[in-house]
Amino acid sequence: MSFSDREKRVKKKKAQKVSVIVPNYNYAKYLKWRILSIAQQTYPIYELIILDDASTDNSKTVIKKMAAEALRLKPGMKLRLIWNKENSGKAILQWVKGVEAATGDYIWIAEADDIARKDFLAEVMRGFEKDSDVVLAYSESAIINKYGILMMSNFRRSRDKEGTGHFAKSYIRPGKQEIEQIMAIRCTIPNVSAAVFKNTPELLKYLKLAEKFKQVGDWYLYARLLEKGKIFYNKRSLNLFRLHGASATKRGKEHLNEVEKMHEYFKDNYDLDENVLNSMTAEIERIKHKYGIIK
Repeated sequence: MSFSDREKRVKKKKAQKVSVIVPNYNYAKYLKWRILSIAQQTYPIYELIILDDASTDNSKTVIKKMAAEALRLKPGMKLRLIWNKENSGKAILQWVKGVEAATGDYIWIAEADDIARKDFLAEVMRGFEKDSDVVLAYSESAIINKYGILMMSNFRRSRDKEGTGHFAKSYIRPGKQEIEQIMAIRCTIPNVSAAVFKNTPELLKYLKLAEKFKQVGDWYLYARLLEKGKIFYNKRSLNLFRLHGASATKRGKEHLNEVEKMHEYFKDNYDLDENVLNSMTAEIERIKHKYGIIK
């Protein structure tokens, strides 16, 4: 079956309107592959929004070129390009701006340096099709390096350090249950590019509240959304998370302090069993040991 045949088959199923948001800052060398991986999705793209956060490389040139190519591949797609005059200094601010501009029923925040397999959206959107209570659907991720070479096929061991087998199979379950079983311990969605959100008023509300965090705003967002519905997990590694030296992630005491704040939130709002509470304590000790923090 050809690429166009697969897309036509999806359209017959009354595809949902998906807005894809690409926040970019100085990732010109990866933008071609990022945008192509969106335009080549077998699932229809309703809207593509690309935001450039005042890049100092040739991102603007690449974006214009690849946006035209994306429209060639997806001629019915809406396109919007947003150029910041000054750098915002915080990635989540671009997520907020993208969601504010989006008009689709579902939101995919596709980070500029990552890649998606062609059937990523088709597979992840199945979660919403199977259960209307799903508010967040995501796939397993693989890790690639700066050259696009596969480094690790999935994140399961790093997310399930307790060895419960939580991610062995695809599933749909209540968000509250997901939090009480594992997400209260650590952020179990390692990369926002792997997730699609139902575009509800709560999405923008919790995104804005997440701005108070520098390190774990995504974790806060996922947890608050899951209080409102169900989660879908696809065990296939359909998202390719790029790990490279230019990663914006910072670590150390700031990261530890924010993890502790998240743990306090879960303890205050959920009835966590003893095993989960012990795992939360172990997670804090693991972070201290990793970064040589004495507290």
